[in-house]
Amino acid sequence: MISIIVFAVMIGLMFLNVPIAVGTGLAAFTGIVMTGDLPLAVLVQRMFVGIDTFTLIAVPLFILTGRMMALGGITEDLINLSRVLVGYLRGGLAYINIVASMFFAGITGSAASDTSSVGAILIPAMVDKGYEKDFTVAVTATSSTIGVMIPPSIPMVVYGVASGASIGRLFLGGFVPGILVGLVQMAVTFFYARKRNYPVETTVSLRESLRIVLKSIPALMTIIIILGGIVSGFFTPTEAAGIAALYSFLLGTLYYRELKLKEIPGILLEVATTTGMVALMIATASALGWLFANQGVPKVIGDAILAVTHNKFIILLMINLLLLFVGTWLDLSPAVIIFTPILLPIAQQVGVDPVHFGVVMVVNLAIGLFTPPVGVCLFVACGIAKISITDTIRAFIPFFLVMVGVLFLITYVPELVLFIPNLFMP
Repeated sequence: MISIIVFAVMIGLMFLNVPIAVGTGLAAFTGIVMTGDLPLAVLVQRMFVGIDTFTLIAVPLFILTGRMMALGGITEDLINLSRVLVGYLRGGLAYINIVASMFFAGITGSAASDTSSVGAILIPAMVDKGYEKDFTVAVTATSSTIGVMIPPSIPMVVYGVASGASIGRLFLGGFVPGILVGLVQMAVTFFYARKRNYPVETTVSLRESLRIVLKSIPALMTIIIILGGIVSGFFTPTEAAGIAALYSFLLGTLYYRELKLKEIPGILLEVATTTGMVALMIATASALGWLFANQGVPKVIGDAILAVTHNKFIILLMINLLLLFVGTWLDLSPAVIIFTPILLPIAQQVGVDPVHFGVVMVVNLAIGLFTPPVGVCLFVACGIAKISITDTIRAFIPFFLVMVGVLFLITYVPELVLFIPNLFMP
């Protein structure tokens, strides 16, 4: 009964537009008070324990890397590289949007930063070229979710902390799903481009293409540095994030020469603010997750599901449907913290690998990043394009359907997730 009331309080506060971190914290506070035998100090203690881990230091460092890369000139280079690869196709700017997001995903690990950085350049450009705003917003917001799939991924770091799974294997497991999502989004773009007769971009000459590719190599080396170091065991994910931040600083100041030293204090303040919000969400979600565990919620839900069926495929279907619903109203990181202790034991009972489950969970909740009412990527893209959310919903439906298709494909074909981790980090 306590858990039901706590859950209702959390949902009610979110519908009242109370910030997620505050809502989950108040819900946890309500539950602790209702138990009658737990001191209020437990709330603070569990919040502290939730963020008291060395691995989570990677989160602000990856955010810092993304901001310095964005201000250091890399966004324009990645867009130019994407233009070389797919700009010659009809609807070229839309394809460029998707491919640039795939490249950007390998640097920032954040969907929202992808939407703001790539979208700020491409949304106005696409509108000027005659692309309808609803499609422009849809392709920008949905492609940005690739940022939490292709490594490095901040939500995968959070899942690794919550589950104890190898973050290196999680990073590697996100490659194929991220690429698949990019490909199916291109398939939808192909349909729209033909139906609406979108323009073809000017073809880039061979000489110019080579110049663009060579200029982009130092930026793309960030991905190799992060993954190469983790896979080889040379450094931990947190150390990889620190090295990536240092590399992005050197790249922006010495190679591109667009990142000025006077901008660093402002960047650090912005990163500190963002990190504070993320850390508070993780802390309060950790306290709420602990309360649910204390009240035996994971066991109750597990027993209820297993009482209905022991069929692995049906259980995974039920979990996916639950997470698709959760993603529409709860932000990704808090959802991972709250639901990993509840759902992972159930998945493991039917033989699901924790790394496979983690990638499925992140891809699933990523769909919520462009799904109302909470979808942060949707809000950012609509803000840039100056269009209401209701006017974009119809254009989102095909992207939503194909991404759900990829979700169920990786759910029921675990080799798509585990092949690369088993190859490089068995």
